[in-house]
Amino acid sequence: MINALTDFSQNRYMTYPHCNGFCSGGRFLVLGQIEHEATSLWRVDLALGEERLISRFLPSQSPSAPLWFDVAYEAARLVTVVDNAVWIYDLEGKNEPLCVYQASGEDILCGMPSISSDGRRVLAGVRDADSYFGLIITVESRQVVEPIRHSWWANHMHFCPHDENWIGYCHEGKAETLSDRVWAWHADEAPVGRCIFDQKSQTPGVHLCVGHERWCFHDNAALVPAYAIGSAGPYGLYQVFTDGRPPRFVSAGDRDWHCDISRDGKWAVVDTSGPHDLPGKSWENSGGISDVLLINMVTGQRRFLARSRMTNPHPSHPHPVFSPDGRRVFYNEANEQGTQNRIMQVLL
Repeated sequence: MINALTDFSQNRYMTYPHCNGFCSGGRFLVLGQIEHEATSLWRVDLALGEERLISRFLPSQSPSAPLWFDVAYEAARLVTVVDNAVWIYDLEGKNEPLCVYQASGEDILCGMPSISSDGRRVLAGVRDADSYFGLIITVESRQVVEPIRHSWWANHMHFCPHDENWIGYCHEGKAETLSDRVWAWHADEAPVGRCIFDQKSQTPGVHLCVGHERWCFHDNAALVPAYAIGSAGPYGLYQVFTDGRPPRFVSAGDRDWHCDISRDGKWAVVDTSGPHDLPGKSWENSGGISDVLLINMVTGQRRFLARSRMTNPHPSHPHPVFSPDGRRVFYNEANEQGTQNRIMQVLL
């Protein structure tokens, strides 16, 4: 069964797929809302439909929509970046917003921070004139350490849900030109960071084109789609590991785009860059369509869940995610004009 959680007129969206939007064991889902002259965050009770405004941000505070955020898995805390500063919000409304880090000088914070499961640490990506680096900020003490620094664009940093001593991140850029997309950091196992997926083939200059990795809950591993935009294959969904296990090809697909994994590791979900059942690879003949597909992590078998629409700018990508109990999949859907968004849910 498929139904709409929100209406297009609200223009609401979910946070980025490797971030978390659920709190209180899945009772609440936090959503962003793009308004005429502001962006706001809302906490929605999935059972009762009740909602509460968390905060509203004016264009001068958050000039580029959407505003990304991350919710602690086991604490009622949300982190986001506003005014080039890292802010913590209490989702129970008991405490005022807390600024835990303010960037200075030429430093620019990435707008996609990560928060630890207990809500006590924040991971923030930063860039300056010469490099890209990651900071771990202790919320209570404001202590800041810098575990990651590279001369290239290090992006999409998030704590590995299975073991938060591992940090997943990527070498950002065009998939066609990069052969070392998926990286991980660990204080002992990978103290200067390590690429964990060798995308190169035996042919010079040819490699598997991957992106949009999402780290797992059940293992020190990540899922990553391989796009059908290059000569190297096979295309589809891969699982890659931190401990030297070889990459595992999970399921074949010529249009896989974003992905998520259930917390027990049994199921994955992907959206596509075009209709899954029509000829074409990657964005060929996409027609503004994106399908949501369920994947068995053992067999690789796929099942069609829903057909959605998408346009190029964020947040109008489906970005499907599982509910914490794995019984529902939520995804974004753009309207026919590609100007507004709503949240849909599929009961599995």
